[in-house]
Amino acid sequence: MDDRYAVLRRAQLHLDFIHANSTTHSFLFGALAELLDNARDAGAARLDVFSVDNEKLQGGFMLCFLDDGCGMSPEEAADIIYFGRSKKRLSTLKFIGQYGNALKSGSMRIGRDFILFTKKEETMSCVFFSQTFCEEEGLSEVVVPMPSWLTRTRESVTDDPQKFSVELSIIYKYSPFKTEAELMQQFDVIYGECGTLLVIYNLNLLLNGEPELDVKTDREDILMAGALEEYVFDRMSFNNGGELELGALHPGSSPEVTGP
Repeated sequence: MDDRYAVLRRAQLHLDFIHANSTTHSFLFGALAELLDNARDAGAARLDVFSVDNEKLQGGFMLCFLDDGCGMSPEEAADIIYFGRSKKRLSTLKFIGQYGNALKSGSMRIGRDFILFTKKEETMSCVFFSQTFCEEEGLSEVVVPMPSWLTRTRESVTDDPQKFSVELSIIYKYSPFKTEAELMQQFDVIYGECGTLLVIYNLNLLLNGEPELDVKTDREDILMAGALEEYVFDRMSFNNGGELELGALHPGSSPEVTGP
């Protein structure tokens, strides 16, 4: 491990495994379904899926998943970076996912990088999981910056200010959000006191250089690029009975996820 990042949390995985694991989703919308299941397991009554244009990123846009579920504490957020670790398996409640794999396999099938913002009661946490960062820094093991703040005062939650500073510097360099103010704006997008916003970017491309997901042909649908069949994801939400209603907010009406 590079001495520069020895104090940061690691996913205990070789970088090559991240790509290999993502190929378990031969069907791209199966990867999206994994992420929807996570929101359902978090008790979300509402889930918005939308894109945000950003021409500086591979694919030209970010794909965002915003839910009003239970959110995660810093300790709970730390668990999601590991494969095979999930508290759902210990619960008496019925969950769709139980193996701690959906977030990593689903998001990495869609793009090379994700940044997750989550709020739960008194704390806000950010999880930065980036193949781009690891590759450009020459890291073979996945290193995951995970800064946290107090929700009310927005002061950092850390016993190691140097580690916190390093985490932020990595996020500013390799994520779409270049300042702490921009990070705070993403937490503001989350509906209430609890919830999660997942932003996937540097999207995987087809051989012709276009992103696999088409958000431009119909601004209210997310389609498979070049596919004849439309896969409708317009205004996605859960109804009062807990059943999934398909759809995604189009960029023009999406919550404001800001970036450069």
